[in-house]
Amino acid sequence: MKQFGVIGYPIEHSLSPILHQEIYNQLNISASYDKKKVTRDQLDHFVNTNKLNGFNVTIPHKKTIIPFLKSLDPSAKTIGAVNCVYKSKGYNTDWIGFLKTISNNDLSINNKSCVIIGAGGVARAIAYGLIRKGIKSISIKNRTIKSKQKLLEWIDSLHPTNNLNENPNIIINCTPLGMWPKINSMPDIEINNQSTLIETVYNPLETKWLKYGKEIGAKTISGLDMFIWQGIASIELWMGEKISEKIELEKVKKVLKSELC
Repeated sequence: MKQFGVIGYPIEHSLSPILHQEIYNQLNISASYDKKKVTRDQLDHFVNTNKLNGFNVTIPHKKTIIPFLKSLDPSAKTIGAVNCVYKSKGYNTDWIGFLKTISNNDLSINNKSCVIIGAGGVARAIAYGLIRKGIKSISIKNRTIKSKQKLLEWIDSLHPTNNLNENPNIIINCTPLGMWPKINSMPDIEINNQSTLIETVYNPLETKWLKYGKEIGAKTISGLDMFIWQGIASIELWMGEKISEKIELEKVKKVLKSELC
């Protein structure tokens, strides 16, 4: 039996084992997937001694794990964050999961303008995906000016024609605002019925921000989609084959929704 897992600290909240086990069951793969509580001080030891066939990485280790890996996939190196490891090589499947999400929701981003709320690792992965897919411009809304400026400079290095736009077509929340248990918090940003709101928070299934967007007529996309697709992309790396066409996506969603508030 193959063994996989996810590391983080804290890690109790993760639904990754439920996601992965459902996919393994659908594919008749003999595999297990467990949560591993790993502190920053334990990272080096874990990377060098674990017997897993592959593992995911969640907060707060997506950047700090990099020095302990043997190599990085080009996209992970560019983004500067890792959420998937296979044979001591770091990968980033967050941006792949994001692009699959917008594709599955029939959202065209070519030549559109967007604003990303937040400036962490997920924000960088999504910005990378947007640039790869032909976004016109990306602006950043973040609490700290320093982090915002650093991210904007990085975006400009990849996308020199980027022009800031005060009226974005697409708004993407890459912060924990609205995440369980603090479900009453939401991004402070102006939206209207022409906006498309994309959430990266998947618990609760529909955040207060998405509910408000839906009420005023905006298009909304749940964070559950990206969570599922980044997981599928990780499994494809570990298994060395495409599995997305073999998965009953609605069945996966149903299983996860039963666990969400």
